Amino acid sequence: MQYNKDPELKQMYLKREELNKANRKMFAQKQDARFMGMTGMTIDEKMFQNMISFYRPELKKVMNSNNESNAISKLSNKVRKTLKRNRIIINGRRKYEITQKARDFLTKQILEGNE
Repeated sequence: MQYNKDPELKQMYLKREELNKANRKMFAQKQDARFMGMTGMTIDEKMFQNMISFYRPELKKVMNSNNESNAISKLSNKVRKTLKRNRIIINGRRKYEITQKARDFLTKQILEGNE
């Protein structure tokens, strides 16, 4: 480290990093507020809806299967990771299942006829 023996220089680096973090956070909040104003939903909600829409065929197969955990296990590893990251499926004790939020959203779409 270049500032081992200079505490003031270390303080300056830390202060600069704090300011950068604060600026990034403020910028992200502005973007979130702008997106909320345009669409009426948060970025996370929109991402959730997009992921469910994109993976709807796979999710319908899983919901219609007798054993959801086995059906989810048969999906590709990449698809499973994406669905887990977006909180559409959860993994508990070697058993996969679709989250209640995703299940409600899918059934709502099917009932409305937005297939």
